[in-house]
Amino acid sequence: MRLSVPPFMRTLRGRVLLACAVIQLVVLALVMSNTSRLWHDTVRQALGVRINALSQLFDATLEPALARNPADAVRVLDSLQSVDGINYMVLTRADGTPVAARGWPAGKPLPKADTLSAGHPVGTEVHAIARIGSDDAPLGELHYGVSTLPWYSSIGALSVQNAFILAIGLLSTLTLVTWLIRWLTRALNRLIDGAADPYHFVPLPVPGDSAELALLTRRFNDMGEAVRGRFQELADARQRGEAHLALAETERARLTALLAAMRFGVLFVDNDNRVVFHNPAFCALWGITEAEQTGQPADEVLLRATNRPIDLLAHHRFDMPSDHLRVDFGELTMNDGRILTQQCYRVAERDGSISGRMWLYEDVTQARQLAERMVNLAERDALTGLYNRHRFQEEIERMVIDAERRRGTTALLYFDLDEFKYVNDTFGHASGDELLKCIAREVGTQVRRHELLARLGGDEFAILLPDCTVFEVGKLADRLVSRIAQLQFSTDGHVLRPSTSIGVALYPQHANNAAELVAHADAAMYQAKAAGKSTWRMYRAESDTSRIALTRLSWKERIINALETDGFELHFQGIYRTTDRELVHLEALVRMKDASGALIMPGSFIPHAEKTGKIVDIDRWVIKRTIELLAARPNMPSIAINVSGRSFDEPELPDFIGRLLRLHCVEPTRLLVELTETAAVSDIGEAQRFIDALRATGCTVCLDDFGNGFASFAYLKQLKADILKIDGLFIRDLPNDADSQVFVRGMVSMARDLGKTTIAEFVENETIYRMLLDMGVDLVQGYYLDLPNREHPGLLRGLERRRENDDVPQSD
Repeated sequence: MRLSVPPFMRTLRGRVLLACAVIQLVVLALVMSNTSRLWHDTVRQALGVRINALSQLFDATLEPALARNPADAVRVLDSLQSVDGINYMVLTRADGTPVAARGWPAGKPLPKADTLSAGHPVGTEVHAIARIGSDDAPLGELHYGVSTLPWYSSIGALSVQNAFILAIGLLSTLTLVTWLIRWLTRALNRLIDGAADPYHFVPLPVPGDSAELALLTRRFNDMGEAVRGRFQELADARQRGEAHLALAETERARLTALLAAMRFGVLFVDNDNRVVFHNPAFCALWGITEAEQTGQPADEVLLRATNRPIDLLAHHRFDMPSDHLRVDFGELTMNDGRILTQQCYRVAERDGSISGRMWLYEDVTQARQLAERMVNLAERDALTGLYNRHRFQEEIERMVIDAERRRGTTALLYFDLDEFKYVNDTFGHASGDELLKCIAREVGTQVRRHELLARLGGDEFAILLPDCTVFEVGKLADRLVSRIAQLQFSTDGHVLRPSTSIGVALYPQHANNAAELVAHADAAMYQAKAAGKSTWRMYRAESDTSRIALTRLSWKERIINALETDGFELHFQGIYRTTDRELVHLEALVRMKDASGALIMPGSFIPHAEKTGKIVDIDRWVIKRTIELLAARPNMPSIAINVSGRSFDEPELPDFIGRLLRLHCVEPTRLLVELTETAAVSDIGEAQRFIDALRATGCTVCLDDFGNGFASFAYLKQLKADILKIDGLFIRDLPNDADSQVFVRGMVSMARDLGKTTIAEFVENETIYRMLLDMGVDLVQGYYLDLPNREHPGLLRGLERRRENDDVPQSD
């Protein structure tokens, strides 16, 4: 059966019109399909970003509440219902047990989370799950549904508009093509009509035919150009669409950051530090009115805030390092007492350029208060509020290490209440507790800020005093015994007068470590009780009969073994010219090594060496090693050595020094001998003979710890020392001690008038150094300039100079 062809299709005009209509319809379908695909992909991406931002928001918001109390999490969930586009929310624990549901029928199974991958259909609602807590410690999940109706409404409206525009274009194109075909085929129709009647055939003129063909060609060319122009417009429109999409990406990034931190204060600034955006939380935290601040300099906005740090410019940074995308600037303490954290993020565009910064402020006042309460619970005694044994142990370890580093002193007062058991047994533990609190309050009034008072348990208390003298410790112990004895404690109609026995021990005079310091302070307390109670005693090793013999024998053997097996070594610290910080000479400091190779500081073994008489052998070992080192490195700086007071009883020691200098061909002025001022003044006659003998060898004599006893001023003419080393007691707190400043100026002035050089030790910061420079001190020494070191750079410099001299050819 043959299909009938409509008459319209049999004509050229009909076929051309039909072809044009088909092509236009195909183009219309492709444009509509491609537009729909692009917008669906955009919707999926936007939904993915929104779900990710919402999940981060829900995690950050619900995690603290769910960790504290599920009821808090329910209240937070109610506050989150205001988020636009959320159809339902269901909060479950980590084991899947529901906590609360909003917008979801009870008992209905929860759907799985949708996958927003390419090609995956998106319905009118997208199901998502937000994990609450970290992967290591999950707290639960939040199931929620996000409505897609706004996106689909936008797509539908856009599709209708595009279809309407394309339909108008199709009708316009078909009308134009119909007119063109009719106009172009008019001559052909005349030819056909003429050819139909051969008798009445009127041929067209040839020139006319050529003009029509030329015109037809031009029209087709014009139509082709129009088509190409249309496609170019479509291409330009697509590029403009990509530009708009990039702009949308930037806005989406800002929206994401805002949603992720919506409970924080948010401030956007541009590259010129002008405000681009701020949220209400920012205004509330800083006390800024809700008036529009956009376009104003951010620093001026913050400086006008009513709630800000007292010194804003010192605590707030208005810029950030150029190589950081995120910087945490720490915490701000506002003038209303709140604590804010401040973080800064760079806002990067799609092309990598930076368009500004985003500041985030979070109120962490409650978190800091909670942390402080937790610290107090861990470090404080619940009854008295004093530090507990745990904190005491940490502090005593720290203070002992600090005292060793600074060559200072740490004291421990260890005391309890006499006959406290009688109070508990007679009046009950409640009365005993009240007495302990009363004692804690009274003792607390006698303790200074840098000292530590702790309750170790029961009626035992302890006080740690850093950087103190024996006199200061004794005065404090006297005050405590007196004040506690004056208390009148009333309980059950009875008036009790408590008393205390205090034991005192000092590091390093009485102990080598923290544990030994506690043990000796405890022993001293029992010595005070044995003396009649209501008194105090300083630890006396000779009274601790169980330790005396063993300790002396042990240290004596260790020192002898170290002398025989090279168990000592020298470390060196530089002494520098004050005016230009040039190294002038070195000081040799002896260290002892234990069996494991660890170093033992002088404060631990020198007192035992002096008691056992081995200090002279140590002095001779130091002298011998130093002179050998000076001989081996003739170009290195001179070296100062310390000689103990016991060596004054060794008249052969200066001759020993002289023989070694001559044996090793060392210039005597390169060796400086330091003598302790207190030892010299204690026996001025022996000290004068000893110094004269040393000066006869050509060595330089230095009086160490000068000023410790001011009686020595009267003996300077007799002692004839070349250098005075000012005692560190006057230097370590020089900026804050007006009396020490007066004494140091007086010593420097007197030394200058007598033609003597002055050295200041314990220089530990720039402020002390500058003050000593202004006072006219000649040389300085301390941890601020360098630390004692076995391989001091001054030694290496001397070695390098010697090698350079060895490389120079010698002439015949």
